[in-house]
Amino acid sequence: MSTPKDKLKNMMEKYLNVIKKNEIETIYGKGTHVKIHSISFSNTNSIIVIEAIIVLGEEINESVIDRRLIDYLIQDSIPYFFSDVKSTKVLVRWDV
Repeated sequence: MSTPKDKLKNMMEKYLNVIKKNEIETIYGKGTHVKIHSISFSNTNSIIVIEAIIVLGEEINESVIDRRLIDYLIQDSIPYFFSDVKSTKVLVRWDV
């Protein structure tokens, strides 16, 4: 049985991997997708920490290892999933 956090992670992954697929594949290479590993909340400070894993597709070289796009896309998605978050921190890891 999935928890509310699991459902939220799945929705964020679908947003990134389906709706924003073209942007992700343009920057990180064809076949690249994003996994949301964890989401942590601080209700007292209205802060959220999201740990994302970028699973690189066909193109794996130093030129695609740039976290700016995923930071932007996750920050851009926050209003769709969280209405009262004041601050967001994105942690990024890479996988192949």
